[in-house]
Amino acid sequence: MILIPDLSIDRIIFSMVPGLAAAIFAYFINSKSLKYLGQGVVTYWAPVFEESLKTGFAFILRANIIISHGSFGAVEALYDIYKSRGNIAYLAGFTGFVSHLFFGVLTQYMIEYFDSYFFAVLIVIGIHIFWNTIVIYISKGV
Repeated sequence: MILIPDLSIDRIIFSMVPGLAAAIFAYFINSKSLKYLGQGVVTYWAPVFEESLKTGFAFILRANIIISHGSFGAVEALYDIYKSRGNIAYLAGFTGFVSHLFFGVLTQYMIEYFDSYFFAVLIVIGIHIFWNTIVIYISKGV
């Protein structure tokens, strides 16, 4: 378990690296996948790529998983704000950041509960897919 006193400023900055790297990789993978495979990628495959990258890079570097997910969410929030216009841009950015931070907390909890990175990531992928389905459903105004 990662306790708050264990997090020096150096450790926090170091733990942002996996999230930032995951955001870059996910952007390119998601963009190419969307181009060739269509909109379903956003709902079903983006969560697989994103959760695997955020947690995988943090695991490899022994970084803080929650901070990795949070830094990924911050990048996604900035991207959403940049790409969208109007009030919805800030709502999309805020929601993206909070959801990825939540996925990080949930991943960390599941790792401790199951003592397994694999099962933790698998469960959070399922929750992320469910979340994306809801967001896309709402955004279509259905």
